[in-house]
Amino acid sequence: TALIAAAVAMLAGGAIGFFLPLPQQPTLNLDPLNRFKEPMLALDLKPRSGPIAIMIEYIIREEDVPEFLATMAERGRIRRRDGARNWTLARDLENPGIWIEHYHTPTWIEYIRHNRRATHADAVVGERIRALHSGENPPRVRRMIERPTTAGTALVSPKGPIEH
Repeated sequence: TALIAAAVAMLAGGAIGFFLPLPQQPTLNLDPLNRFKEPMLALDLKPRSGPIAIMIEYIIREEDVPEFLATMAERGRIRRRDGARNWTLARDLENPGIWIEHYHTPTWIEYIRHNRRATHADAVVGERIRALHSGENPPRVRRMIERPTTAGTALVSPKGPIEH
């Protein structure tokens, strides 16, 4: 009886599919964007150097904040999909027009790979964000390598250990 009921349910589900098909999904261009150029660095980083912290500063007009937040939600999803860790969006308390996107990658080579994973469909989100940015210059990108500062960690300057 159970097998007959399952067979009837399967046939009914198939018949319903003919009359109520799934909605068509828009076709996305998932080809690699290939626009990323590795930045010139003042430090000699190795591919496994890290962790790397990335901060991008946007200037957003108050009337654009709802659209910016909706677009940044999509940006956060894309960043996490491509390997970003701890993605956050913060607003400056003293200058509310400034928003900071912040995320980490474990190593420098992961940062490079993260940026090379972008697709043409992802570029649409980036273009919407840049259109909302109201600064005279493009959004400012800061790439930093994090260093431990816990007790027992020696700080080393280019000229040797720092004496306190």
